[in-house]
Amino acid sequence: MGSIAKAEEEELLSRIKSLGRRELREVMDFIEFLHERKEQTAGPFFRYLKEKADRQISLDQVRQELAPIKGNLSGTISKQREERG
Repeated sequence: MGSIAKAEEEELLSRIKSLGRRELREVMDFIEFLHERKEQTAGPFFRYLKEKADRQISLDQVRQELAPIKGNLSGTISKQREERG
């Protein structure tokens, strides 16, 4: 459940279980609103990444694919800046 602690998760679930149908619908609407707002503030680049991301690929797999690439990006950028003056 994201980054909330177990105690917070249990308290949240307990409170949700005590709600009636109407209040539960309001909670669901509010959660949907928060998700939409988060996506809107993320910007087009992050929305694109989210659409294209393959959740089956792990960070270790990405690192393994990138490992054979020689050099480092920050070094390349610094070198190009120096060359431009």
